[in-house]
Amino acid sequence: MTHGSRKPLREGDGGPYVRFQVRYCGRLGVPVGIFAACHHLRRAGRLTPADDRLFTEVDGWFIARLPYPPFYADGNTVRAVPWFKPGAAALIAALAPLEDLLRRYAVPYDIVRSPDPGTIIYEDEFQIGVLPYVRRPAEGAVNAPGGLSR
Repeated sequence: MTHGSRKPLREGDGGPYVRFQVRYCGRLGVPVGIFAACHHLRRAGRLTPADDRLFTEVDGWFIARLPYPPFYADGNTVRAVPWFKPGAAALIAALAPLEDLLRRYAVPYDIVRSPDPGTIIYEDEFQIGVLPYVRRPAEGAVNAPGGLSR
C-alpha cells in the first residue's frame, strides 16, 4: 500500500505485522519508519510551526501509550526495527496525522505487512521489535527530506 491509500488492516494482506515506512533507508539498513521520517522533516526545518506542534502532540500521545522497547535505551545498538501487531488497530489509526504530514511534505511512504519481518527480540501488547533478515546500506543523505543524514 503506498503514499496515503489506506485499506482496513486484516490478517492475510501480506501478514499480521504492520510497519509505516518511507522509501529511503537509514542507519539501520531498512526503510525509515514514520516517526523517524517526521523527525527528519523537523530537523531539516521543513515543518511549519503548526505542523511541528502537531508532530509533538502525536509523538507525545504515542510516548504515553506505547511501551518503550528496551533496545532503545542504548541508542538501539542491536539495530532492531519495530512493527505493529494486529491488536494495535487504535494506535495504527492514530498515525493518520503523521501520514498526512508525509503526504503534505511529499515524502512517499508505504504501509507494509509481513507474516515474518525478522527475528523477534522484543514483544509487548502492541508491537514487536525485530532484527531484519535483510539490510541495505544507508542511502546517501540526498534521499532524506532536506538532505539529512540519518
